Amino acid sequence: MITKGILTKTIFLFVCVFVFTACVDASLYNDPAAIPGFTGRTPFDVSQLGSSLRVDVEYAVYAPGTYPGQDLTGGNQYIYAYQVFNSSISNVAVDFFSVGLSDSTDADLIYVDDTYGHSPGSGIEPLFVNIFSQSAGFIFAGEPLNSRKWSDVLIFSSSGPPVMGIGTVSGGGLSDMGALPTVVPEPATITIISSGLLMLISRKRNLEAK
Repeated sequence: MITKGILTKTIFLFVCVFVFTACVDASLYNDPAAIPGFTGRTPFDVSQLGSSLRVDVEYAVYAPGTYPGQDLTGGNQYIYAYQVFNSSISNVAVDFFSVGLSDSTDADLIYVDDTYGHSPGSGIEPLFVNIFSQSAGFIFAGEPLNSRKWSDVLIFSSSGPPVMGIGTVSGGGLSDMGALPTVVPEPATITIISSGLLMLISRKRNLEAK
């Protein structure tokens, strides 16, 4: 016979396990901790001469002090987080992922977090990360990010709030661009990014119509 005390403890343990699992295996694209409007998933799809690169990038931007994973800023900056998923349709490995920046000063820290996101600890870690003059980049070369594989959570931080910008995924000689969050740029750069996003959307629609 199950007593009331045992039942209460059982329910408590179940809730604890459920909450712990939800915390350690979170999807960035619907993370309730992220800033509303800056969590989602962007597809990258390009094929040529028998080679196919089909990738989904989940993303989320977190206000200072709200990122549930490893925050190396001490909770003082926005966290821009991405996780790259190479699909079963791909027959090439991802070798490079980047997020456009208007200037290298837009981003501060750049690092990898293997404690958060989808299946923590089982993702592929990039061999090299760097903040270039126009982007935050992650290079996969040591261990390939092959078909059916995913990356660890890829992060850069900034004191600036987010806006939708452009990201790039490449592999096997193929490359594609898609809309991803980045840091709010200087006013003059906003027009350039807006034009680029409109061209990107138009190109995607043209490809889908073929």
